[in-house]
Amino acid sequence: MSYFASPVHTPPPNWRGQAEHPDRVTTAMSALQAAGITTRCDLLQCGREASDEELQRVHLRKHLDQSAARVAAAAVIDATKHVLGDHGPRRSFVLARPPGHHASRTGVPDEGGEGDFAEGGCYYNSVAVAAAAAQQDGVDRIAIVDFDVHHGNGTQEIFESDPSVLVISLHADLRYPGTGAIEEVGEGAGAGFNVNIMWEGSADWPPHYADYAVAVKLVVLPILQAFRPGLLLISAGFDAAEGEGFHAKLAPESFGAMTESMLTALPDVPTVAALEGGYVPPMVARCCVAVMGALLGDKVDEPEETKISKLSESKGCKATLLKVAEAHEAHWGESANLTVAKVKAFFEGQRERQKGLPNVRGSKRGRA
Repeated sequence: MSYFASPVHTPPPNWRGQAEHPDRVTTAMSALQAAGITTRCDLLQCGREASDEELQRVHLRKHLDQSAARVAAAAVIDATKHVLGDHGPRRSFVLARPPGHHASRTGVPDEGGEGDFAEGGCYYNSVAVAAAAAQQDGVDRIAIVDFDVHHGNGTQEIFESDPSVLVISLHADLRYPGTGAIEEVGEGAGAGFNVNIMWEGSADWPPHYADYAVAVKLVVLPILQAFRPGLLLISAGFDAAEGEGFHAKLAPESFGAMTESMLTALPDVPTVAALEGGYVPPMVARCCVAVMGALLGDKVDEPEETKISKLSESKGCKATLLKVAEAHEAHWGESANLTVAKVKAFFEGQRERQKGLPNVRGSKRGRA
């Protein structure tokens, strides 16, 4: 596999008080080197900036002026071209910043009504730009999976009418960006190709890996396999990790386990993972080690809670996935077997299997 890392950024004044800062990358690089991971990878030599032509496939011309974000976008483009090539590694990880999944085609209007473009710390949607470059090179089906705790509203907006790009997002129910409802399934020809797994009401039941594991099993993997992408892009946001302060509590191994599951389901599909959110540098570092290990083919240690329970018992998880099935049964019921009946049967069967097992949170019945 290959990797690219760049902390390039022109930080704002007093940047050490900002969440999006260079330590996110430098700390992760130190951890990857200490774990011996970088010595097992090919370093992707890419210090160029993305061209106007590459960026204009998804962004307006008037916004093309952020040097550091251009480097990040170029890195994801070049990593994508690398894994799609005939001779290079088929997997790559891009550790660059700033993130991009909030950046839309038009940007956020400023007071004068012009697109401000920098939304949620994102200037260019690097993953979307890379997907557009792959389309230009003839890849006819591209899947984007985003497990950042925030909804990737920019990615959704860019591809919501495009049936050749499948966008799956697993995210918490947060005020920002205020999008990503389960009912948002895509527009026109793209209906069904935008899959939002929003953990509704997650402030009251912060989801753990067990919840994500069920979503991956019942929704993500069946749809990916039915879609049969020629390229998999992962928006690897790590702010759903415990300690990040958002409505989720995933261990670092959780992100490696999700990545491993997708790679197992799509063993021959070229794959690029690109850093999105995650703002506690030591936690970001641990998550990067887990994901890069999965990309290298290392066996990922399953998060502790699922070693015992193998499933979330949370009512919030069940309600969310039933709603996802209801929204997408017409689109994926036949090809991916994503139906309300299947989700109900799964939870009912699991409840029977769970009887008598201790729960890692200290109760026999699990959390409500």
